Amino acid sequence: MSIADASPQDPPQAPLRVPRRVWGAASWLIGGRLFGSGCTLLTLLVLSGHLSDADFGRLTFWVSVFLVLDGVVDFGAGQVSLQRAAADPADAAPNLRTARRARTLSASMVVLTVAGVAASFEAGDGLYLAIAALYHFSHVLELSTLGWKSRIAWRSPVLVRAGAALMSLLFVLLLRETGEQRPMPFLLAIAAGSTLGNLALHLVGRRGLPSVRGVEPAPMGSFLATSIPMGAAAVFQQLYFHVDNVFVRALAGDEAVGHYNVAVRVMSLAIMGGVFASSAALPWLARAHAEGRGLAAALRLTGASAALGLAVVLGLVPLRDPVLGLFGEGFLVASTSLLWLLAAAFAVHIGAPLMTAVVAAGRSQALLVIASAGLAVNLAGNAMLVPDRGMDGAAMATLFTEVTVALLALVVLARGAPATTRDA
Repeated sequence: MSIADASPQDPPQAPLRVPRRVWGAASWLIGGRLFGSGCTLLTLLVLSGHLSDADFGRLTFWVSVFLVLDGVVDFGAGQVSLQRAAADPADAAPNLRTARRARTLSASMVVLTVAGVAASFEAGDGLYLAIAALYHFSHVLELSTLGWKSRIAWRSPVLVRAGAALMSLLFVLLLRETGEQRPMPFLLAIAAGSTLGNLALHLVGRRGLPSVRGVEPAPMGSFLATSIPMGAAAVFQQLYFHVDNVFVRALAGDEAVGHYNVAVRVMSLAIMGGVFASSAALPWLARAHAEGRGLAAALRLTGASAALGLAVVLGLVPLRDPVLGLFGEGFLVASTSLLWLLAAAFAVHIGAPLMTAVVAAGRSQALLVIASAGLAVNLAGNAMLVPDRGMDGAAMATLFTEVTVALLALVVLARGAPATTRDA
């Protein structure tokens, strides 16, 4: 029943507040990502002094490619299974089986594609790249976190992921001690830690899942009809966050890619609060939407996220040069880029809750339109700005993209809200 359907005799609804468990889950996620990002930054710091600038740039380029491919493997399967489980727990088991099948298929396509690219363009150490790509199959196991996500209980998966980040760092340090100078073996070392993490998530998380034995999988057709638009939107989001690597690498070279990607990593730290609070709040937003209060819930979460984002960004702005300087004097060329990226981080704190609310409302087609528009803005911005401004132009395109996404998500939510909610 929506707010518009309520009669004077209906009992009043409880005040709309962001549940404490959302902030508790977000705190665990932020703490885990801080640890994981600390391991990643330490890895980059170690390798920036060990590899040549060009090889360091190649490594960070492929790390970004793998992040995009993570979204290709999922292609909405995780979001759809979580959304359906949150709306009706009885749907968890059949949708989990279907999600696993969908991820297995997409992972197979990704691995074969990367192997072909490795053989064609990375002949020197392409075998290591092809083997590293096998890690994408472990995303099938990662679906066993569904039980934790449905309960907004993130402590266990966060601890497991923190351990995986530490393993990746340790593998890199051990490989460095062998004197290895090629970038792709280090990519394999990083992927090995992530693979072990997804395996551990499955072994621990499966105990909190409903049994799938004897359960018929959800129909693949209807599942894909919902997941494909969401998956395409998620991939587009990853693309407009990482496609600037292609422009910077093509127009400024591998060294510039390495410098720019360190600034991007700092931005990734800055957006954690908004992204993780939004991710943790998905089940709550889905239930609020079912009650006809989706827009109000989204705006409540967005206000808190924006305040957090402002505090984080203002704290990081004066630290740009000291942080970049840790990687070497040459990385200071990314200082202006980082300033633009921090402004984009504030926009993410606004856009992430709104985009998550669109997902919670089941507006998969609208989500795809928003992400497509964001990708179009990003591609156009990079094409126009990178030739003259280099990595600074790429950072500016990122800001314009995130602002566009936030505004479009707000428009979609406002138009889909019940009239009484909009007028409240």
